[in-house]
Amino acid sequence: MRQLAVSDKKLRGIPRRLRSLKKWSESYISNFPTIADEDYSYGYWNVKIPVHFSLVQGKQTSRNIQSYCAQMLINAAYDLYQSKPADKDEIRVTCSIVLPDMFSSELCLFTSEEYFNMHTQPGNNIFGQLSLLHGRSLVKDFNLELPKGFAESGILRACENDEGEIYLSEHWYIGEVNKK
Repeated sequence: MRQLAVSDKKLRGIPRRLRSLKKWSESYISNFPTIADEDYSYGYWNVKIPVHFSLVQGKQTSRNIQSYCAQMLINAAYDLYQSKPADKDEIRVTCSIVLPDMFSSELCLFTSEEYFNMHTQPGNNIFGQLSLLHGRSLVKDFNLELPKGFAESGILRACENDEGEIYLSEHWYIGEVNKK
């Protein structure tokens, strides 16, 4: 279950929360969503990472915990990829791991190539100024396992917040990210 942190109290039950995340990830084995075409808004369907905010972000988390959570997102995406029906080949299965705001990470299905490109191609659009992250790899940095048939693409987003300040975030797309 997704939960925001409303206090600075120490997060309890971390091993239980990680087991729950693993169970969630495994729930996608042979379980491709049966979603009507009209339920994909803008050619996109997503499920946010179902964890407590403090588990993946802030002073209470660690690189090991974040790495485990990222791997569970990748595993869920791969399970979806494996269970994707043959007639749904146009759908791209990915996960998006966002840093430093890992609580924004999600499992994604893109049904529109145009919308996928808006997320992953350099340039200016509604998401801000996007540029490729060259010379880095989240898979290597977090010691993640990249399943066969999957690739990664790192995007640096620079966008303006409500106060007019520029905010930078990394969006790592892992899954079916190569050109079709």
